[in-house]
Amino acid sequence: ITEFPEYYGYFAMEEYDYDGRSPANRFNRNPVLGTGLGADGLKTGHTEETGYSLVGSAVQDERRLIFAFTGLESAAARRREAEAMIVWGLRQFAIKEVASKGDVIGEIPVWMGSQSSINAVASDDLRMPFPTVGQGSVTTRIEYLSPLDAPIAEGAPVAELVVSIPSIPVRRFTLVSDRESTRGGFVPRVRAASTLLFDMAIGQVRSLME
Repeated sequence: ITEFPEYYGYFAMEEYDYDGRSPANRFNRNPVLGTGLGADGLKTGHTEETGYSLVGSAVQDERRLIFAFTGLESAAARRREAEAMIVWGLRQFAIKEVASKGDVIGEIPVWMGSQSSINAVASDDLRMPFPTVGQGSVTTRIEYLSPLDAPIAEGAPVAELVVSIPSIPVRRFTLVSDRESTRGGFVPRVRAASTLLFDMAIGQVRSLME
């Protein structure tokens, strides 16, 4: 779908002829093509061991659903299951925007840099599927190695935004630096080292007091 989009349209053709193929086999066996559900692929299958199967795909309102199943007892059962999965998948989830391109998600300290910190921003519009019902609690966190080592180029990947929603896979989005931070001169580096040593000393004192 993404690597060879120029060929993907063949999967949506309901009928086609080509040399060496029996005329009786010119029809696409995908049972959900032409049903009005937005199906445009992909591949049916059948063996005695695994029964009837389908790797399917459908798109509605810029939302694409890709699914696969096997083990059905008949072609009719395969059709019913495919239709049910498309209806369920596209009705139970809605694409929502997590952040817009350039939104500041967090601030990250920079070690030995001309800037003491940089902002981690969304590299693009960040979107993902959310359940339409029973969404539950949504949690987000930023993951990065702190502090970041200078130099850091503007637009360089510096962190990941992790979004967790019950019952669906965790999504990770790359965050990038909103500015350049070159390696600092002598004074900024001495200041940064002093700050780090001070923070380490405070941490040790707190550990002894606990």
